[in-house]
Amino acid sequence: MEKPAGFWIRFLAYFIDGIIVSVPSYIILFIINTVFVAGSVAADPYMTQEEYMVTYMTLAFLPTMLITLVISVLYYGLLTASKMQGTLGKKILGLKVVNEQGERVSVGQGIGRYFAYILSGIIFYIGFIMIAFGEKKGLHDIICKTRVVYK
Repeated sequence: MEKPAGFWIRFLAYFIDGIIVSVPSYIILFIINTVFVAGSVAADPYMTQEEYMVTYMTLAFLPTMLITLVISVLYYGLLTASKMQGTLGKKILGLKVVNEQGERVSVGQGIGRYFAYILSGIIFYIGFIMIAFGEKKGLHDIICKTRVVYK
């Protein structure tokens, strides 16, 4: 059986992944906001603060959040299920994600694991803190029947 990865190395991998995912997200946010601000000011320079906020939320913020969600699902989900068996952060640190039998996870498990990450962070990150205790498994590992081990 492969050695399970502990809290701090997994935290570092997640931190690296956060940087990798945030860069394209911020570039997209910058482009959308630049286009939106220029377009809205040109279209109606006398719009009220309330009108501006409603327009901003529908034309810039919500699409950016949706695009960021898609980027994250593809990055975390597909890389975890790929031959790499984990994200770039995990690969850099010599980790991989496996199922309960020690094999590569399915695409469904990889994508499900991303959404379970969100659940792990909802209440004071307790689902992540669980990794530091017991079987070195977070709530997302338990839900998706996966574990993170050293290569």
